[in-house]
Amino acid sequence: MVLETIHDFFGDNTELAAKHRYRIFQVLENIIFEATQIQDDWGERFLLLALDNMTVETELEDIYQDAASNVLLAMCKHSWPLVASKIEEDFLNGIFPHRSLLYVMGVLYQLLTPTQRACWQEQLIQMGARSVQFLAEDEWAKALMFAITKPDRTYLEQSPEKTFLFIYYGMILRAANNSAMVRKHLKLLLETSHHFAKQREGIALTIGLTAERHLDDAWAVLDQFGRTGHLKRTLNNYSLKEEEDTKWKWASSTILLSYGQMAAKAKENIFPWVDNISSRMVFFFRNSNWDDTLKQSFLEATLMLVGAISRNEGAHSYEFTQVPELVDCLMVLIKKEPQDTLCTTTRQQVMRIVSGLCKLRPHLDSKRKSKVLFTCFQSVYKLPLVETLEKHTCLLADPPDIQVTRLPNPGLITPNKLLFPLCRIFPLPCFIFFILFPLLAFSIYFVVL
Repeated sequence: MVLETIHDFFGDNTELAAKHRYRIFQVLENIIFEATQIQDDWGERFLLLALDNMTVETELEDIYQDAASNVLLAMCKHSWPLVASKIEEDFLNGIFPHRSLLYVMGVLYQLLTPTQRACWQEQLIQMGARSVQFLAEDEWAKALMFAITKPDRTYLEQSPEKTFLFIYYGMILRAANNSAMVRKHLKLLLETSHHFAKQREGIALTIGLTAERHLDDAWAVLDQFGRTGHLKRTLNNYSLKEEEDTKWKWASSTILLSYGQMAAKAKENIFPWVDNISSRMVFFFRNSNWDDTLKQSFLEATLMLVGAISRNEGAHSYEFTQVPELVDCLMVLIKKEPQDTLCTTTRQQVMRIVSGLCKLRPHLDSKRKSKVLFTCFQSVYKLPLVETLEKHTCLLADPPDIQVTRLPNPGLITPNKLLFPLCRIFPLPCFIFFILFPLLAFSIYFVVL
C-alpha cells in the first residue's frame, strides 16, 4: 500500500520540486531496503522510476541523481540480477554511460554477497568485452578520457563512479585484441595528472587489469614512460619546473603501484617478469625525489609483488635474482624510521615483506641475513636519541604517575617471525650462530635490564 501510494504520487505530481522528490527518494530507499520482500511487478516499476530520474538535471545536481540511484541499489537486495541487467543495457547502447550509472556500478559491488560478487565479476568481464568496439568511436573515447580526468568532488577520497570507471576501463583494455590500441590507451592514461593519490591508484588498477591478458604491452608502455618524457624529469638528477610539479611530481608513485597491480592481477604469469619489475622498482626507489608518498607506494607495490608470488605454488621453481636488491631498499627504509617511536606501520610492513622475500630462491647469503636481522632488531630495540631524551628532562622534576603493565609489544612480533625464514634454510648450529651473533648485544642489554 505504501509503495503504491508513493508510486502514484510521483505519477500524479510530475511538476513536484526536486527537493521534495529528493526527500521521497530517501524514504523510498529505506522502505525498499528494509522490506523482506518486494513483488516482481512493483520491483520493475521502481526500477524504471529510478532509472528515469537518475539522469535528470536539477538544481540539486549530483545529490538528486544519487538519491534516485540509491533506490536502484536498494532493489539489489531483492533482485540484483535484474538491476545489473537493466544497467548493462544502458552501458552497451553506444552512448558513454551517465555518471549515475557509473555510481551505481561503483556501489553495487559492496552490497553483494561473495557468491553474487563472483557472478558480478563475470558479468563485468563480458561487459568489458562487448564495450571494446566503443573505443574506436572518437566521441565515446573522448567522453571516457574526460570522465577519467575530471576532478573529484573531494580530493580526500575517490567517488564510487570514478573508482568503477578505472575498473571498467581496465576490463575493456583487458578484453581488447589489438595490441596497438591497448598501448595507445595506456599511454594516454599515463599522460594524465598524477597529483592525487586516488588518481594514481586508479591508473595503476587499470594497468593491472589490462596486464591480465596484455602483460607484454603493459610492461612496454610503463618501461617507455619511465625512461622518457615527463617522468624522467622527476628523478633527483633533474629539476622540475614549478608549473609541472603538481602534475608529474608523483608519477614515479603511479609507476610503482602499477608494477604491484600487474603482479597481483597477472598471478602465476608474472614469474618470468619478476626480476624485470623488481629492477625497475629498485631504480625508482634509488633515483626518485623521495618523500612519504613514494615510500608508501614502494611498500604497497612490494607487498603486492610478494603476495602474488607467495600465493602461487610454482614460485619454488623460479629464481628471483633481484631479491637482495629489494631487501637492501627495505633496510634503507627501516633505518629511516623515527627512533623515538617503538612501533610504526612502516616497520611492520617492511619486516612482513622481508619475511616473505627470504623464502624465495635464491636464498640470501648468511652475511646478508645477519645484517637484515641486526637492522630490524636494532630498529625495534634501540633507545631514543639523547637529544630526544633531553627534550623531556622536565619529567625528571615532576615524573608522571604511570602504571606499567607488561603486554606483548606489537612491534616485536614481526622481528621474531623473521628468525624462522632466515634460519630454516640451513639450520646448522654454526650457520645459526653466525647470523645471530650480532644480536648478542641486544641479549646483554635485556640481561642488564
